[in-house]
Amino acid sequence: MWFSNLICYRFKQDVSYTQEDFDKALEQDLFRPCGSQDLSTFGWTKAFGKHGDTLSHFSQKSILVCAKREEKVLPAAVINDMVAEKIELIEAEENRPVKKKEKDELKENILHSLLPQAFKKSSLQFAFIDQENGWVVVNSGSFNKAEELLALLRKSLGTLPVVPAFANYDLDVFLTDWLTNFSTPEGFAIGSDAELEEADDSGAQVKLKGHDLACDEVKSHLESGKRVTKLALDWQERLKFMLQNDGSIKRLSYSDTLKEENADIPKEDMLVKLDADFILASEEIKLLLEELTQGLGDVEDLA
Repeated sequence: MWFSNLICYRFKQDVSYTQEDFDKALEQDLFRPCGSQDLSTFGWTKAFGKHGDTLSHFSQKSILVCAKREEKVLPAAVINDMVAEKIELIEAEENRPVKKKEKDELKENILHSLLPQAFKKSSLQFAFIDQENGWVVVNSGSFNKAEELLALLRKSLGTLPVVPAFANYDLDVFLTDWLTNFSTPEGFAIGSDAELEEADDSGAQVKLKGHDLACDEVKSHLESGKRVTKLALDWQERLKFMLQNDGSIKRLSYSDTLKEENADIPKEDMLVKLDADFILASEEIKLLLEELTQGLGDVEDLA
């Protein structure tokens, strides 16, 4: 249960769920495998997989959920080749050009004919709800995929009054200021990776990895007007991550000291271990997010 990429949302009001009602809501949108004509399916599966019995897992005022996606693999190149062959045959036999609408219909027919024999691949996506502080945290590096999970959760629950957690912060300004002054909110330290971008429309980027970000070279880039779009940070020597200007948190890693806290739980007690790991990871993430938002300040004060 070690989340590695975070896309975070905040509830606009207090929420409180019971596991019985919550699971009953999720049961309306259970995962089902792809049928012969399905391109993909998406639904809820057990939060702890084969090690658990419930769709959701309630622990420490947090709720863990897991969505499963299954999709058919149909290489675009194969479909395009088959369409091109069909078009060539029609044009040769009927001595006429094939128009766009007919091409689209040919492609659709070929796609449906291939679906029953296509390979399938599946993936899991986790998220947790913090009922105490009002967070929804999706383990994803993609806002589109995070929004898909939220849409499914909203469909199951009937309502989900959340907003992106960092949408109202101009994170470019914060990241650039932190790196320029080499000063961060208390508890945070600057790492050795960053990305900078020209402020103009050229979009020219400077990517720094394993770099001394306090060096003159970096200062020169900042003095020339480049803005920081991604910055590696270390929180309390417990979590390391890359904070991006879109509000996403990437490459989240946990200190060995933190991960070793549950090392004494035997693998035979997998359900206990999964629960302990979820508590440990989610509590750290909650603390990180609370301190990060405190460091950024109240949005109303920034207006």
